[in-house]
Amino acid sequence: MSSLSEVLNINSRITRAEAYRTGGDYLSVALALTPQRLNASMPFALNQNVPNPFEGETLIGFNLPESGEATLTIQDIKGSTIWTYKGEFARGYNAIRIKDSDLQQGSGMFYYTLRTANHTATKKMIMVSSR
Repeated sequence: MSSLSEVLNINSRITRAEAYRTGGDYLSVALALTPQRLNASMPFALNQNVPNPFEGETLIGFNLPESGEATLTIQDIKGSTIWTYKGEFARGYNAIRIKDSDLQQGSGMFYYTLRTANHTATKKMIMVSSR
């Protein structure tokens, strides 16, 4: 298996590889890749659902610093739980697709909460329905 630095480069095969400094000074072009440790710390993050507002379906993405169990819960504006998903997720980026039929509600604002053994975060989302 080749490393990224062996297969990725800048050249003038299609477009001339050149750069200029303000004032017209010519600069050489180079690509430098710095290795990152795979075990570098990755922060916990719950992303905003996309799209928001949504109709039909939306995607809720999140980053986990370590693999493990997580629970995504969706509550209506009164705080009643209307949907829950519990699963095992990998370290790094994960996503859960939500359909409006999963929520069995009309249009409105909802809160979604992601809980792991060590982290909890909540965000708002809006569903618009053509029903």
